Amino acid sequence: MKRSIVIGIVVILMLFLASRILLNTGNEIDHEMQSYVNNLNYDFTAKVDSIILVNSKKGTGFLVCKITSGICNRFVEDSLNHHLINYKRIRFLNFKPNDQFQVFLGGISKYQPNDSITVNSKEDKFNIFRREEVILKSEVSHATTHKVYFAFWLQD
Repeated sequence: MKRSIVIGIVVILMLFLASRILLNTGNEIDHEMQSYVNNLNYDFTAKVDSIILVNSKKGTGFLVCKITSGICNRFVEDSLNHHLINYKRIRFLNFKPNDQFQVFLGGISKYQPNDSITVNSKEDKFNIFRREEVILKSEVSHATTHKVYFAFWLQD
């Protein structure tokens, strides 16, 4: 009787500690993402030049864009990635030659060349417009591609 009570208490304590560890890790991951996005210091507008379809079944692909005004340091994401703890990498913009960048998105068929993009990382805002009409209202943190360190089963 006493032995089963002790085992039950130990099991309950182990479950409690495991749940606390998971909750703390989740909070650390969320905080690291918000810190990353805030430190990007992006505040710009861009125009979609073209669209690259990656997976037609999932509707994913890249918007190839060019900045029309504002601030965007192409080296800041590489620098921030060197300081990550919980993530292996985070990427919002993939820079290309000719001052172009790519953004990976789902629902890629909704977008067209000449759509406008606004990004403000301090406010975690990422929007896409077509002739003053909002096509996508999102957050920079939701538009990133990323991999956490403990997701070892995912390919790089």
